[in-house]
Amino acid sequence: MSASEQIDLFLDSMIDAPLRDEQATLEHPFFSLTKRPQREPMIYDHGAISIQVSPGPRGIATIWDRDVLIYCASILNDRLGRGLPLERKIRFAAHDFLKLTGRGKGLQAYTLFLDALERLNTTSVKTTIAAGDSTERRGFTWISAWRVIEDTRPDGTRRMRGVEVELCDWMYRAIVQDRRVLSINPQYFRLHSGLARRLYQLARKHCGRQPNWSIGLVRLAEKVGTAQDLRFFKRDLKAIIAKDGVPDYTFTMTRDPNGELEAAMAEQGIDMSDLKNDRILVVVTPKFETSNQGDGKPIGIGKPKRVRKAKADIED
Repeated sequence: MSASEQIDLFLDSMIDAPLRDEQATLEHPFFSLTKRPQREPMIYDHGAISIQVSPGPRGIATIWDRDVLIYCASILNDRLGRGLPLERKIRFAAHDFLKLTGRGKGLQAYTLFLDALERLNTTSVKTTIAAGDSTERRGFTWISAWRVIEDTRPDGTRRMRGVEVELCDWMYRAIVQDRRVLSINPQYFRLHSGLARRLYQLARKHCGRQPNWSIGLVRLAEKVGTAQDLRFFKRDLKAIIAKDGVPDYTFTMTRDPNGELEAAMAEQGIDMSDLKNDRILVVVTPKFETSNQGDGKPIGIGKPKRVRKAKADIED
């Protein structure tokens, strides 16, 4: 048996296994939404939830870098379901990862993949979100260590054969101990916009199999984790709504038609008459048939159905 064949025996593959994602990273903002290096820390505080993300030398890990974590979570979930041994170190073929996530297979694709591993290894995270009955009180990085396994072709050139990634304790416990995972649509990897990806994550977590989910525009911007001014965030959101290209879910914006948001704010003594953006609701509706359970359990990709869009009544 050749050295290459021996390497292949120890590599996990996600070619036929279903995709799974960790729920806390679906719900809360942990990753940069831009491919430009983000050097400023990300800070999110809402109630008991506190998140602080600090950049490494190449900036904060991006929402595209996060594909590595999805891939690793899916491998762990698959091994758990089949009763196979589990450990934080996960080994997989780089080619399989690049193919599944639609990244190509040229030199640039491999170079960008290495950059992603570096950012995941150097981005520091502090959060009050517990995993496995334990809350991290120290900084952790998404992956504790990584290495690339290479072999030599007959012509003497070297090839990236496999990758070994060691997940942080927090992520590992969330997946293996808490079983905090949800299924996701493979078409997620085809989304080029960081905002579109983040909107899919929030819809998958909060809407799931419910008939709909609504959230105020200002609160949505906070949960997205955007660094944009609200007017630019709304502009980009409207462009995504117009394209309707987010898998499984349709987004619309409306003026709090039932007055529920305004009534709730009035009870708190807040006058919304001059707060234009605070009166806007973003409504998420599944494109597939839903049950009435609303339990947020993992779902498959249901039978598509026509979804009637609400009439747009939002001005710039």
